[in-house]
Amino acid sequence: MMSDILEVENLSVVSHKKGTRSQRIIQGINLNIEKGKITGIVGESGSGKSMTMKAIMNLLEGKLESRFDRFTFEGQIINKREIIKRRLPIAMIFQDPMTSLNPLRTIGYHLMEVIRRYHKVSNMEAKKLAIEELNKVGIDQAQNRMGQYPHELSGGMRQRIMVAMAMLCKPKILIADEPTTALDVTIQAQILSLIRKRQREEGLTVLLVTHDFGVVAQMCDNVIVMLDGKIVEQGTSEAIFYQPAHTYTQELLKAIPGNRVGNRLYSMQEFRLNERQKAEGKMILVAENHWKLEE
Repeated sequence: MMSDILEVENLSVVSHKKGTRSQRIIQGINLNIEKGKITGIVGESGSGKSMTMKAIMNLLEGKLESRFDRFTFEGQIINKREIIKRRLPIAMIFQDPMTSLNPLRTIGYHLMEVIRRYHKVSNMEAKKLAIEELNKVGIDQAQNRMGQYPHELSGGMRQRIMVAMAMLCKPKILIADEPTTALDVTIQAQILSLIRKRQREEGLTVLLVTHDFGVVAQMCDNVIVMLDGKIVEQGTSEAIFYQPAHTYTQELLKAIPGNRVGNRLYSMQEFRLNERQKAEGKMILVAENHWKLEE
């Protein structure tokens, strides 16, 4: 579609472990990401959400290999060599900033390293840009923060640093992989509000990986539901919440805790895709821009 910024056809992730047969983890999915919108990627732990995002970013490690038939960015076909060189304007925010920030380096070092990688500027100009970005993401006393180390900041401030680093890359797509999981509820709301604010200001396309349907309802224009490395349903947020078509999506929505005291939590039935559905399952058009995996 013309409004799609990213299209990937038949994306798979294959695990090659020594002494065992190769195993597909991501089961040949098609991604169509609408430009300028926030798309939520939801599902239980282990459904393949983060793995799919890492495959797009070429961040797979160990014996994992990504494969695809066609990769299109802004209407231009991209080959795997270009993805490997990471030339695409895509940035990623990870779940735990402490795994992404070097504890032996200052905040200023992290920010200025990103700036120097993407822009040919002097150290003085790089420092100025870094401080400006810290102000944009809501960090007070930005100049003083430049000399601090990650452990000296709170979890929420570290996540704001990660947003700043991502935005300094000048991305057109921002991938946020469970960006609020390790934060308390108040700080979660602040980080989500920050991502939404920057998305609107910069005209960003955002891929928000989460297992929290509350976050999806608050943030997302479109939703992709994953299970066992396969997309089982995708559509607008309204379609997914009010007219869920796949049994798995219906079960996920039933399991959202209610706000009435005394209500018993809903226990989801065990739901797994069989081998035929993983290998041959096709997406069926349910309504306009609303698809589900055949059951």
